[in-house]
Amino acid sequence: MNFIDRIRGENAVLSGNFLVLMITWILMYSTQPIPDTYSSKFFVESLGATTFLLSVMFFIGSLAIAFVQIPGGYLADKHGRKWLIATMTFGLAAGYLCFMLAPSWQFIVLGLVIQNLCLIYQPALMAMMLDSLHPDKRGTGMNFQSVLMDLIAIPAPLIAAALVCINGNYDSNGSILGMRIAYSIVLVAYLAAATLRIKLKETLPTGGNSDRPQIWQAFKNYGTIFWESWQVWKKVPRSAYYILWTTVATNGLVVACQIYLVLYATNVLGLSGAQYAVAAAFMLGSPALPALWIGFRMDSAGRKRFLILGYVLYIPAMLIFVTADFNLLLLSFFLLGLGNMLRSNSAQVILGDLVPREHRGKAVGSLQFLMYLTQAFVYLLVGFLYSYVATWLPFLLLAAASVPLAIVVALKIPEPNAKEV
Repeated sequence: MNFIDRIRGENAVLSGNFLVLMITWILMYSTQPIPDTYSSKFFVESLGATTFLLSVMFFIGSLAIAFVQIPGGYLADKHGRKWLIATMTFGLAAGYLCFMLAPSWQFIVLGLVIQNLCLIYQPALMAMMLDSLHPDKRGTGMNFQSVLMDLIAIPAPLIAAALVCINGNYDSNGSILGMRIAYSIVLVAYLAAATLRIKLKETLPTGGNSDRPQIWQAFKNYGTIFWESWQVWKKVPRSAYYILWTTVATNGLVVACQIYLVLYATNVLGLSGAQYAVAAAFMLGSPALPALWIGFRMDSAGRKRFLILGYVLYIPAMLIFVTADFNLLLLSFFLLGLGNMLRSNSAQVILGDLVPREHRGKAVGSLQFLMYLTQAFVYLLVGFLYSYVATWLPFLLLAAASVPLAIVVALKIPEPNAKEV
């Protein structure tokens, strides 16, 4: 079956829940990168944060999202995916009000906490996405989703530059209105996406309790639910443990480094705000064609090799970045964008192959609990290194950490033979 047949026609990837989710992601991911392009500069240069406070802000946000992952996974497997996803997307949209109106960085923290608590729906979303894709089409579906989201986001950094930059650069006073307009655009798009998600169909297996989730009850019984969620890892192949730990070890470093990309590129490398916007757009669009081909190959030739490749690409990406001019920044961002896509999608697909449908919510919830908890402290580490040791050190740390992680994947994670539906 060729790539077009997998996307269209009978038993196509783009149908049912996956199609609805794709439409909502188009609304969300075409607009979210607009303010994200310069958000770090907005927080530091306009709202009074420092480079280290930037890491503290995201530390608090990560603790909030870690706290809700275990109950979120439990509720997704006990009461279903749909209600959590649709309802909490409205809460996610509401958080953008704080960003849009913020007079100081403290209001950004409030918005991050609101949004990250509402991301209790993440395990349900991941479970529904894996539920809705046939095992033999997961690689195609996941990579197609990532590629499409990146392609539709390409204009976002350029729109950001048009809204925010003055004479080609971010201006600490004059760019504030543009950032507020950017956040208002995202707010409207998220409200529209939340409304569309009401049309999702439940994928909870027969025998589950599809009543509205008792969220407060889940938090009341947090200890019991935490224990039940971790018991899932006794019911899956041992290689799933290595997906868990390599994901936890990598994700914090990647996202923590990403919040400092714009500051390093403009303040240290001396690139203009407009040049950074072009490079950010290039990072979103340039991996599209190789990623589409890789998604097809992932289903026919296996997932593991592409997971290893994702880790390996971080090494040249970060080594090039720390001394890049504009042209080298394009190369660095291409490698970084492709590495992110391969690592994230391959790990998710392998996890979907290994974990039965009825346990996916709890497995994803416990994985993401550990991931976000670790990520919170990595934010502080990276912020400290960037602010007080050497601005380039966090990026080289990511490059160095990628080597042992790629070796662990190569030696400890075999290609899944049987795939869970």
